[in-house]
Amino acid sequence: MNDYLAFKKGIELREHTLRHAVKKLVQEKLVDTSQSERWLEHLDLVRSALQESLVRIAVAGSVKSGKSTLINALLAEDLLKRGAGIITSFITRIRSNDVRGGWIEFKSWDEIHQEINGAVAMLPLGENDALSKTNWDLRRSTHREGLYKKLAAAQRELQSQRGALNAHFIMLHAYLEGFAKVRDLVHNHPQRLTFNEDSLDRHQDFVGEESRAVFLKDVEIHCPASWIGNHVEIADCQGSDSPNPLHFALLQEYLLKSHLIVYVVSSRTGLREADLKLLDFIKTLRMTPQTLFVLNLDLDSHHGPKDIEASVERFVKELSWTIPSPQVFAFSGLYHLLAAHPPKASSRDALRLQMWCEDALATTASASGFEDFKRELAERVGSQRRRVLFSTGLGRLAMVAQTLAETCRTRGQLLSRDLQHLEQAASHLQRRQEELIGTLSTLENAIGGLKENLKSELDKAVAAFFDLSSGHLVQETLRMVDSYPVDPAYAKDLANPRKILRQLHSFYMEFRQSLSVFLVERVHVETVRFAKEQERHLQGRLQEATQAFWSLFLSALEEYHRALESLGVSVQRMDARPDAEWSQWRSITPPVFSGFVEDNALGRGVLFMKFGLGRLNRFLVTLKNRLGRKARPEGPEHPGDTFLEAVEVVKAETRAELIYAFRDYRQNFRYLYLHKLLDAALAQLLDAFQARARMAHMDFRQLLQHGRMEEGKRTRAMMVLEETAHEAENQLRDIEELRRAVSLQWLDQEATANRSEGELSG
Repeated sequence: MNDYLAFKKGIELREHTLRHAVKKLVQEKLVDTSQSERWLEHLDLVRSALQESLVRIAVAGSVKSGKSTLINALLAEDLLKRGAGIITSFITRIRSNDVRGGWIEFKSWDEIHQEINGAVAMLPLGENDALSKTNWDLRRSTHREGLYKKLAAAQRELQSQRGALNAHFIMLHAYLEGFAKVRDLVHNHPQRLTFNEDSLDRHQDFVGEESRAVFLKDVEIHCPASWIGNHVEIADCQGSDSPNPLHFALLQEYLLKSHLIVYVVSSRTGLREADLKLLDFIKTLRMTPQTLFVLNLDLDSHHGPKDIEASVERFVKELSWTIPSPQVFAFSGLYHLLAAHPPKASSRDALRLQMWCEDALATTASASGFEDFKRELAERVGSQRRRVLFSTGLGRLAMVAQTLAETCRTRGQLLSRDLQHLEQAASHLQRRQEELIGTLSTLENAIGGLKENLKSELDKAVAAFFDLSSGHLVQETLRMVDSYPVDPAYAKDLANPRKILRQLHSFYMEFRQSLSVFLVERVHVETVRFAKEQERHLQGRLQEATQAFWSLFLSALEEYHRALESLGVSVQRMDARPDAEWSQWRSITPPVFSGFVEDNALGRGVLFMKFGLGRLNRFLVTLKNRLGRKARPEGPEHPGDTFLEAVEVVKAETRAELIYAFRDYRQNFRYLYLHKLLDAALAQLLDAFQARARMAHMDFRQLLQHGRMEEGKRTRAMMVLEETAHEAENQLRDIEELRRAVSLQWLDQEATANRSEGELSG
């Protein structure tokens, strides 16, 4: 972080120096307004880059690994509710800020009722239930009473079956229990409840209680954290092993836009299967070099420093099977939280803290690991910010310094000549300058042609990957549907027609859950892997094209520089080619396929379920008539055959909906992601060339007017131009040295990261 602050201060000083030089030229009326405005515009952009951009840190791991406790320890206060529930579908974000405060955002009534109706459709059917067509509205007392009855019936049904946890049941119960508490805070549009320094702790009343948290859509907390700096977002992500697949989808979505990941594993449990699943996704994102691993020590379960050391070694060994050379830190988040925010005397936490403090060796080791972790995390944040400043600030600063020096040298040299020679030189330079500006038209056409070619390449790759008849991912998903097994228990005891309906509904709930998990853990992960491959391909093609475009532009620029040198103007060249800074486009991410698995839909899951069951009703009517005539249970008229036929209807409709979803997603993937990414990259590239050409532009008519000044004023002008040119050249040398130093540092870091990634893919 200290390196970043020094780097930032260096840019601030140089920006201030160059701004002062430009303003002095304006004050002396030695440059035209349009040119000074271009310089100041780019210095404004440098100043904007100095305003620290948001750095996102995702704190990930399985349920109960200690993520919230770790964040609280980093903030040195018990801010987040520890042990949050498993049904809330939001990520709590904490932003470092000098002023404590924040807000929570409630869902709208439409969003709430959409969730409720989707959850009701997925409840088990009781003996006397049928598919309800009621559009449930929580605000109506009769509907709340009806929902309570449905929950009671569903509970009896669940108890009579396997007694498995039903997320839909829990969600509905939370909505009903919390309605009276938050009804006045929910409106037809999402509303925020804000907190200041004095009321911030109140957010726990909503986040920490399921019956209120279920009404929340988003949470953002502001809290000071001087050791890491302001404008850092630390996200308390949902557990990777949450029973709700939508939670893993939300986690994936946040990781896509994160800059750093802190992965937390409890020393009591070690790595779980859910951890391996999430680590695979992190590798897909190629973010393992940006991931720090924390072994959260459970001091109650360790017996001295040697036991802790053995746990760390075991964890590193287990992790190394998946992540080569992981960066691991071991400490107890709870110990450091309690030490920073001592609990009340004689409380359970106070007794634990006292017991831990008696083991000085263990607590000392934990303190060392905690401080090392904070230091590394702060340095990673600083490195990310240096990278942003390097790409968006330093390059523009160099362009301003170079063109400012060239302009002042050129004007000073020309003003030293008599008027006739001045007119001849100005005419010669203006032609070369027009040729340089004309190169932009050629570049615009070339970039336009590149855009069409690259879009064609990308479209072909997308069409092949998402091909509905031969794409491996599409076909794998359809095979999953076709081969999904039907538990033989569902086909038993179907003499009662209503039993068929209930059994089919139970089958559908299991089928839907399995398919939701498959879409999130397989389809979306493979889609992101494909997206990253296309990003790398696109980045490589853009880098090749940038080299070619720079050669074209450089030839025209060199002609202009030679014309300047022929007039005695010294030109200080530097490698100022535009660089494609890929991290700037991190906000453009692939759309999330998991929209297909929201609680109120599976694509249009509830609709196709009803469609399948609607067909089943015709079977039921026929079956009932046959049973009334004491039809034989054997043969094609057996109720089990009817059930299996209805299952095939549901599967067929599922296939149709999946094909529709893939077709729709394919278009979104092309236009909302790859095309958008390409457009942003090429627009930035063209802007870089335009900036280099336009900042070199001079108004020679004004220069000729200066040539007619009286001798004293001309001498004064030449002196100011010489001083400004000298200052700009000094700044340019400093900027180039800074650029080289930072580039060499990053080359070494990226070589290490590339070796790690190569080991992962090997």
